[in-house]
Amino acid sequence: MKSLIFLVILISTMQVLLAQDLIIRDFPNGTKLIVKPRDDTSAVAVHVWFRVGSAYEKYDEKGMAHFLEHMLFNGTEKYPYGEVDKIIESLGGNINAGTSKEYTFYYVEIASPYWKEALDVLYQITMKPTLDESMMEKEKEIVIEELRRGKDNPSMVLWETFEKTAYKVSPFRFPIIGFEETIRKFTRDQLVEFYKNFYQPRNMAVIVVGNVNPDEVIREVENTFAKEPSRPVPKVQIPSEPEPKKSRFVKIEDPRLEKAYWIIGWRAPAVGKTDYYGLVVLDEILGGGRTSVFYRELKEKGLVYSVSTGDMGKSKDNYFVVIATFDPKNYEKVKSEVLRLMRQTYENLSQDTVDFAKRKILGSKLFEEERPQGEAYDIGYSYTVVRDLDFYRYFYKNVEKVRPVDIWRVYERYLSKDNYVEVLMVPGGEKDEK
Repeated sequence: MKSLIFLVILISTMQVLLAQDLIIRDFPNGTKLIVKPRDDTSAVAVHVWFRVGSAYEKYDEKGMAHFLEHMLFNGTEKYPYGEVDKIIESLGGNINAGTSKEYTFYYVEIASPYWKEALDVLYQITMKPTLDESMMEKEKEIVIEELRRGKDNPSMVLWETFEKTAYKVSPFRFPIIGFEETIRKFTRDQLVEFYKNFYQPRNMAVIVVGNVNPDEVIREVENTFAKEPSRPVPKVQIPSEPEPKKSRFVKIEDPRLEKAYWIIGWRAPAVGKTDYYGLVVLDEILGGGRTSVFYRELKEKGLVYSVSTGDMGKSKDNYFVVIATFDPKNYEKVKSEVLRLMRQTYENLSQDTVDFAKRKILGSKLFEEERPQGEAYDIGYSYTVVRDLDFYRYFYKNVEKVRPVDIWRVYERYLSKDNYVEVLMVPGGEKDEK
């Protein structure tokens, strides 16, 4: 009974925080503005999201979305190279960006008196970049060095190998950073064409969360983003990936390793779909911190050095994965235990276990969204990737509705199958001669 009362109180708290709904404006040129005013904070998060990522690239553009993100910080019509960072830092703020397979976003987190300066900076870097050709050559070397460092990172190699093994048709199989041979051949004409296609009002959302006056935000956006010309957005169809008919396994030997790196994954419901919420709760039960099944049974008992779980957050052809590091001699036992523990969790699942996991999820989400930055990200992700703001609006309610039967269904439909994808990296092979 105490568990149920606590859950009801937590859900009520969430509903109070969401009581003041989003203020949404659609401007004539296609700009989408989403404002979430909050009087419980002195901070503001300003985001600009674009529905474009590495999955939108042609083959000769591989790495373009990520490269363009770098280039936008290299000077604008108003601010020369390096000035943007100085402005935001001088105001005590933080500016950054991120590129994924399905989206790219730029953000500033700053004290509320300076949100207009933050909006202006983001307007300049996203709408008025110079894309100077001389800066392209400098940036190519920086990105290629980043790519090479990634090849020396076992976790990065593990992840990219998993994606290449899991996806044979979908562009999700290609690394976000691209390839050295494509990056070196980028031209300014290519860059400008890619920029004009996707960095425009019909393909973006401006999101402002925090201590702001919504009317003032609307006026500022009217005088900046809403005045930009818009164009038709290229229709990019991400092909569906056929589900594997049997398991796929790749083993990599690397003499630089001192332990085994392992990932195993199953096709899973796409983010935001009905079954997805059952997966979220099952993920928490299996891998959600020190109270989770895998932590207690694998980490605490010394079978693995580390273990984590999660889904890839894809709008289609999603995967649920288990990632672990361990002594190479324990591979067979680790795999056997993971499969056994998943089956055991399914067979012995109780309402109390489900309620406990839901409390942890909602508590974690509440903590995350105390900061405007976390809430702005969730709004941007919902609009851009899920393409449904109700994913943000009703996430808590949908998690709260999850019952054991929903988790059983997810396990039976997805995770009980033997068509998983698996990558194992172990010490071995010969060292390269320098």
